Amino acid sequence: MMTEFPCKENRDGVCAPASRAEAAAPAPSLYVHVPFCARKCAYCDFASHVPVPGEAAAWRCALQQELELRRAELAVPLRTCYVGGGTPSVLPIAELRGLLEMLRPLVADDGEFSLEANPATIDEPTADTLAAGGVTRVTLGAQSFQPGELQVLGRLHAADDVSRAAVLLRRAGVANLAVDLIYAIPGQTPAAWQDSLAAAIDLQPQHVSCYALSFEENTPLGTDLRSGRVSELAEDLQRSMYDVAVEMLTAAGYEHYELSNFARPGRPCIHNLVYWRNAAYLGIGPAACSYVAGERRSTTPDFRDWLSALAGDPPTRPSAETETLDARTAMAETLMLALRLTAGVDEAAFKGRYGLSPAEAFPESVARQLQIGTLEQQGGRLRLAREAYFTSDAVLRDIIAETSPR
Repeated sequence: MMTEFPCKENRDGVCAPASRAEAAAPAPSLYVHVPFCARKCAYCDFASHVPVPGEAAAWRCALQQELELRRAELAVPLRTCYVGGGTPSVLPIAELRGLLEMLRPLVADDGEFSLEANPATIDEPTADTLAAGGVTRVTLGAQSFQPGELQVLGRLHAADDVSRAAVLLRRAGVANLAVDLIYAIPGQTPAAWQDSLAAAIDLQPQHVSCYALSFEENTPLGTDLRSGRVSELAEDLQRSMYDVAVEMLTAAGYEHYELSNFARPGRPCIHNLVYWRNAAYLGIGPAACSYVAGERRSTTPDFRDWLSALAGDPPTRPSAETETLDARTAMAETLMLALRLTAGVDEAAFKGRYGLSPAEAFPESVARQLQIGTLEQQGGRLRLAREAYFTSDAVLRDIIAETSPR
């Protein structure tokens, strides 16, 4: 039987703790960070690297130690388990099998067990290992179906690898597939973006994510931007690409349930909804984040430091940055995350959780955004107006500015 969150869910809104005891309960969701890639992409600033021989085995052993050290923070059986990275599917078969054998017993029979994959790394043995290991959902990092754009992004796979991977995974028994796409790639045209969207739709995945390219400082693409070798697409062109994605995907039967995410009815990413509802989850692995019992924890991204702590005798928790959220910060985070959902936030649920409605907690910013039309109230819910989806950051910054008492 599925373990419920330690809070009462209210449709697509916030979770309302029924008591302090429940608010401090263990987390029914787990994130596992795999810090390895076959090659670093040009836009990626995540904590990952190309592993040396033996490193994957050492990582898995250390991960087992970390899981045991933090087991009391988990509510088993888990509602969701998400293996991300990095590139989890780059693990050698033996280590991938061992990882899944470690995690599968923790997940409820009807839980969501997700794993991220680069299409180039999916062959028949890998697909079979994922299915046999209990993985129920795989996200394929397609990013684009255009060879030139994949080259700009520094991707390892070719466009045809995506459909090949989808066939292998479905044949093995993993039916719930997601596809990630990136738009606003330097040199990308509206026609090329529409072609990538159409190619993704043709694969008939259960979920599609569309993210605007972000130029991070310590990445090759960030360096290229600063040097003038590449340019960002104009904002109006990026907005039109976003609008085209919404139009094409909803016309194909996908529900636009979060600003950047679309799903077949009943097929949203349950694990990501944990984040957007600001509910509890535990993260293990280097650079993994957690939110348990009101404390945010960000584990060291330094692989060697993380490994050394867990390889000690006895093993110890790796170093981490921690923050206990005060009520006002927690309210702001919950509101901003919930506003990423197109259904917005249930105002009564928010008040049940914090004792104040969003308008009472942040009267100036909420009133201001309602007046200019970027927020709207309907049926007891507060949500972003459709016209504000692409510029939602401005609304969220306004709420943040009101977080600290004057």
